[in-house]
Amino acid sequence: MSDLSVIDGVGFGAAGLVLATFCMRSMSALRWVAIASNVAFIAYGYLGGLAPVLLLHVLLLPVNICRLAQLRSAHLEAIRLRSAGRVGVTLSAQEMRTELPLTANCSAFGEPDRPVFSA
Repeated sequence: MSDLSVIDGVGFGAAGLVLATFCMRSMSALRWVAIASNVAFIAYGYLGGLAPVLLLHVLLLPVNICRLAQLRSAHLEAIRLRSAGRVGVTLSAQEMRTELPLTANCSAFGEPDRPVFSA
């Protein structure tokens, strides 16, 4: 373990970022750290010639970016509703779908506004 290569260091750093995602208290922070880990694992997979690692994180990166954009959109919509005086008002089904982060409204990942999980 004394002759740790740069590639191994990148891999351990990427693994540490994945571990950090499990410690995040907010979904936004989790997505930011997950994006950083995807980038680190992409570098690790490329530098180490590890095609499965590289492919997995090249595919996960846009998923995390899309989910972060959904969170941002829901946050902005909540701000808009609050500024319009709709605090405490029962939301319509359409408004609920735009605010819940568990909807798949990225066209690359399924039908728009279809719940990913059902109760």
